[in-house]
Amino acid sequence: MSTDSPEPGTSLRDTPLQPVLLVMRNTFGWNAEHIEAMQRLGLEIHLVTQVKASLDDPRFASVVLLEPGLDMDTTEKIVLDAARERDITHVFTFYESDITLVSRVNTVLGHAWANHEADVIARDKRLQREFLTEHGIPSAKYAAVEGVASGIEAAADFAYPVIVKPSNLSASIGVSLAGNEDQLTAALAEIESLSGHWDDYFLSGRPAEIALLEEFLPGREVTLDGVVLHGEFHLSGVTDKMQMPGPYFEEDYYTLPFRTPQEEPELVALTERIVRGLGVRHCLFNAEFRKHADGTYRVVEFSNRLSGGQNYRNLREVYGLDPVRLWLKALLQDEDLDPVTAKAQLWHGEVRRTAPQAATCIKFAYREGRLLRNNPGDTYHSPYFRSYLPGSKVGSLLRRAPEGWYEIAGSLAVSCPYHGPEDIDRIERLATELDEQLDIIVTPR
Repeated sequence: MSTDSPEPGTSLRDTPLQPVLLVMRNTFGWNAEHIEAMQRLGLEIHLVTQVKASLDDPRFASVVLLEPGLDMDTTEKIVLDAARERDITHVFTFYESDITLVSRVNTVLGHAWANHEADVIARDKRLQREFLTEHGIPSAKYAAVEGVASGIEAAADFAYPVIVKPSNLSASIGVSLAGNEDQLTAALAEIESLSGHWDDYFLSGRPAEIALLEEFLPGREVTLDGVVLHGEFHLSGVTDKMQMPGPYFEEDYYTLPFRTPQEEPELVALTERIVRGLGVRHCLFNAEFRKHADGTYRVVEFSNRLSGGQNYRNLREVYGLDPVRLWLKALLQDEDLDPVTAKAQLWHGEVRRTAPQAATCIKFAYREGRLLRNNPGDTYHSPYFRSYLPGSKVGSLLRRAPEGWYEIAGSLAVSCPYHGPEDIDRIERLATELDEQLDIIVTPR
């Protein structure tokens, strides 16, 4: 079975497309590049989603609309019925909240590479901490707590400041730095109010321990992305992020290439230990690291997906390696080819990274107030502009933490040629300048 371009003398119209099912319940607007990767492999994409506008989207051969608020078992049956009715054998997602659902479905469909246990661990920060401790992988000291009272009690074993985070949310939602008991109390009360949203995330059941206390790692924070093929991890890239002092941890300035590539082997070695412990065969992979006071990196968290938004395109532009294409090919060919043959016949050197070709930066457009207009405006004509993805609809109220979590107008990606480390500073300056030129208008609340 081949998923590459058709043989000479044929056309796509002559070549039957392989049908696959893509599950993206809440959104797929930030995954256009991922969907294009599927199209380039000659896949006929059928979608399961709650997004009604997808019914008129020509990228999808068919759409199954979900009602909001369905539980895991009901949604799994709908996805399985959709696959079987269309004679579909492979189900994918790029949306973190759907990873555990999709692994359950692929297990029922008989794929040995589906690893639901690993996906559950990767979706639950408490289970991650237990996993890292069990495997002796360096991470932050932690305590899982049930709420304000148990959190205050557990804090006696920590020195302030302490990181406070929900055990089952993502995108830094609810994460804060508490410098004293009053701030810790407020942070835990906020997480208690957020915990009601977890049912929609298809997690491993509502835990008693809704929050984690973690020691504060004072050093640099970076994010790593790559792909696991036949159990072997391949690095796509390590991204620098804006240093965030707290008390709240809004994300910003995702910059490539990595400023200190000599540190990559340490990060890759830690990642390989996680991958071996999880026993994953094929998956996209992301991990967050922070430096300890002793200068070594510690694992903050990990996930069986790539960083969101425009990071996928930036990784390809800088280093040349396409993790999504490799992952899709590995899953589609797994039952047909052994690892040695797959490397020889399918990957054709695609797992090799090039030297950095570009410097890229993702700048989040943080604003406060009622959003009246939201588009790239004249930044579109800049030679450094790559894309602008709206993150909020016109009419939305944008707030900063702690009133609002991760409420951004949009995400701006920019790029320039890379000749040396000075271009990393240059692209961050350009991102800041172009962010100020976006056609975003807000009014006071």
